[in-house]
Amino acid sequence: MSELEVISNEHELIAQAMLQTRGDLGKTSRFDSVPYNAMALRNVVRDHPEIRRRYQQLLSFELQEKGLHIAERILKMAELQEKAFGGEIEYEDELGNTATMQVPPDPKMVIELSKEISRLIAEGKSQNMSAKSAVIIASKEDAEEILKNFLDS
Repeated sequence: MSELEVISNEHELIAQAMLQTRGDLGKTSRFDSVPYNAMALRNVVRDHPEIRRRYQQLLSFELQEKGLHIAERILKMAELQEKAFGGEIEYEDELGNTATMQVPPDPKMVIELSKEISRLIAEGKSQNMSAKSAVIIASKEDAEEILKNFLDS
């Protein structure tokens, strides 16, 4: 499923709403963009399997993006750790002039950030998520459970 699923605009809106509700059709039916009640929506999704396939595709894209967020979080923690080592920082004083200030190191924060970076690296290694594996996971497990486990790890 490396290609995008081509479906009607109405079905795309349903799949997008399903993504926001993690597949809960009862909640999905409450969206303004979905013109069906819960029972009718269940029938529409059952009769049009391309909606569920598109939902799974959207979910796999989101799972891949979550993997990228781990890398972004690692970079942010590394930046914070660099600041925790102390040194000189530039700031703008009340007159608008650029001034420098000496910031003392915070060894405890450096250690805590180092632990967090290590944890994020381990999480990133265990969450190697290709497009194919994300689709397989999304089709086998409940999306809400996958994301909950991912975010709690």
